[in-house]
Amino acid sequence: MVERSRRGKGKHRRQQKLLGSHARSWLWGRNLVCETLAAARWPVLELHLADNLPVNQLEEACGAAAQLGAKVMIESHAALGRLAQTSEHQGYLAKMGPFPYAAADELLSRASGRPLYLVLDGIQDPYNFGAMLRSAGAFGADGVFIGEHRQVPVTSMVARSSAGVVSRLPVARVADLPALVDILRARRVTVIAASEKAERPLTSCDFRAATAIVVGNEGTGISQVLSARCNLSARIPLADGAGSLNAAAAAAVFFFEVQRQRGVRTA
Repeated sequence: MVERSRRGKGKHRRQQKLLGSHARSWLWGRNLVCETLAAARWPVLELHLADNLPVNQLEEACGAAAQLGAKVMIESHAALGRLAQTSEHQGYLAKMGPFPYAAADELLSRASGRPLYLVLDGIQDPYNFGAMLRSAGAFGADGVFIGEHRQVPVTSMVARSSAGVVSRLPVARVADLPALVDILRARRVTVIAASEKAERPLTSCDFRAATAIVVGNEGTGISQVLSARCNLSARIPLADGAGSLNAAAAAAVFFFEVQRQRGVRTA
C-alpha cells in the first residue's frame, strides 16, 4: 500500500517491534535500502520515499516493498530528513524490524566442502563490525558468529558500514563462543585466532581446508578462554615500528590470504 504522508494516525497503530529506538531503527541511502529490499531477509516495516525520485525508481522500490508487505509512504525530501535526522538519505528511508539472526546449527548445516567462517569476540565498534561483514562478504565467507556479551549487535550503523552485506551474509548470535569453537573443531574446521602476539605468521597457516578466523576486541583482543580453544594463533607480518592493524583491517588481510591460498580467481 502506497500513501502520501498523513501524520497523526500512527499514534493509533499497534506498537511494532523495531530494530532499536525510533531514532536508531532507520536505514537510509539508495544502495543500502535497495539491497535490503532485494535480499528480502530483514523485515522492512515502512518504506519512505522522496516524492522527487524518478518514476522508475519509485516504481521499482514500491514493487520490492510490496513483495515484503511493507507499507510505503511518499513524502517530501525534507520530511525524510526530519525522520532520519540526516540529509544524506538520497530519497530512501526504511524503518526496520529486529535483525533476523541465523541459528548457529542452521548456519553450520548450510556449508559444504571447505567453508570459511568469521568468529568475532567482543567487537564494540559498529563501524569495525560492519567493515568486517563487508570483507567477509567480498571474500566469500559462509557466515559470521558473534557472542551475546561485550559485542555490538547488528544496528543501523553496522548495516551502513557493511554496505548492505549484512542483509545477505548469515550472522549467528551465540551465548557461548568457546563452546562454538569446540563444535567447529569437532566438525574438522581449523580455528585460527588472529593475534599480533602470535609467533606464527599467517602465511605459514594452511587455509585451504575448512577454516574459522577469530578476531577479538579492539582493545583487549581475544579472550584467553576462547584463544585456548583455537587450533592455533597467527599474526600479520608488519614493518618494524608499524604498530598494529585495527580489527577490520586485520580481518580483511586474513581473508585475502585465504583467497590467495585457495586459488580463487579474481579476474
